[in-house]
Amino acid sequence: MIATLDTNVLVSGTVSGGVPGSIINAVLDRQFILALSPALLHEFENVLSRSKFGLLPEAVELLVRDMESHALIVYPTKRHQIVADDPDDDAVVDCAVEPRADVIVSGDSHLTELNQVEGIAVVTPAEFLEMLK
Repeated sequence: MIATLDTNVLVSGTVSGGVPGSIINAVLDRQFILALSPALLHEFENVLSRSKFGLLPEAVELLVRDMESHALIVYPTKRHQIVADDPDDDAVVDCAVEPRADVIVSGDSHLTELNQVEGIAVVTPAEFLEMLK
């Protein structure tokens, strides 16, 4: 199964645990193929670098590189304009469409309200965790 994780899931799973943390553990255990693009990795790095997380730059770099090493890096050739209320979320769609992912995992209602995009299911972290069982 190929899945694209929204940055909110990546960050939450990396710093907080819970259901997103279980998904990150599944990434590290290679229970599914994680598809990420350079744009999503860049956003992941930017968010982790925020002072509220208290991470040193070296720690952020290590976390990003570790996630990158566990992912299929895709270079989207098609740019979508689907998420009118939050155009930044289109990068998640772009990343999922390129490798024909099975699922987009997001806690963002702008994406989850879509239910599916180009045949790709959009699910919450809890729904995805159930799919992995």
